[in-house]
Amino acid sequence: MKSVGRDDIIAGLSAALEPLPYIRAFWLEGADANGAADEYSDIDCWVDFDDPYEEQAIAAVEAALKTVVDVDSAYIFNHGHPKIRQRVYHLAGSPEFLMIDFCWQLHSRLADGEGVYVKGDKIESAKVIFDKAGVIRYKDYDAADFAEWNAKRLEEARYRYSQHCRVQKYVLRGQYAESCAYYNRYVAEPLVDLLRLIYTPAHADYGLVHISRHIPRHELEKLEYFLRISSLDEIAAKTKEAEIWFLELSERVTDKFMKGTNNPCKATPAPKKSPSGALTAISAPDSHA
Repeated sequence: MKSVGRDDIIAGLSAALEPLPYIRAFWLEGADANGAADEYSDIDCWVDFDDPYEEQAIAAVEAALKTVVDVDSAYIFNHGHPKIRQRVYHLAGSPEFLMIDFCWQLHSRLADGEGVYVKGDKIESAKVIFDKAGVIRYKDYDAADFAEWNAKRLEEARYRYSQHCRVQKYVLRGQYAESCAYYNRYVAEPLVDLLRLIYTPAHADYGLVHISRHIPRHELEKLEYFLRISSLDEIAAKTKEAEIWFLELSERVTDKFMKGTNNPCKATPAPKKSPSGALTAISAPDSHA
């Protein structure tokens, strides 16, 4: 069977797609765009196409892949965005890790002001294979663009922090599976959100995705400590320990954004301890009760 590598796939797609008049641009994101590709990386491909040619654009990509080698796996994702289509492929003879995550963008998305990259962004960037219509655009970083969204993330993180009792009740019941799930939601995830707000405010929704590349080593080692849980006793102990770090990170988020007029920290105050030592809950709905 023919051996297929990432360069073969990218070259085959480019040769087949560039002549098509309804395909405006073809570019790569992810590891190829930020220079982090290794033998385990997938290929994050994007094309921009004229809106009336959706079926033709998808068919052209699939035909181009088959000119390289047979497709042995294909899955259609519901991307969620009304102007983006997504499918994931794997080609016969290629390494098992070499998945092709392909997104098609309707050209009218540009008129909506979306799809603009931030200059110098090392997390979301584009490696242009061809661009016939000025599809790939850049702008300067502006914290105000993310202030409202990040304010909501901060408020949610602070609310979850105030709900550690949800973890504790399952520990007291001796139910490890539930304790683990609620620990991740109410202890670990809020810590990740605050670290994201400090170090990657333009991508605060990335969660744990590539976080090892995005935060300093000392912060990563501390986070990994809190992510390792193997017993009810450990969940109980680390839930308590995490309170100290959460309050420290929360203060750092406040300090980081206090200078700007669009300050996400104004959305809700950091949680405080009452004189009795109990946490003062922030009033907010919880759909995961």
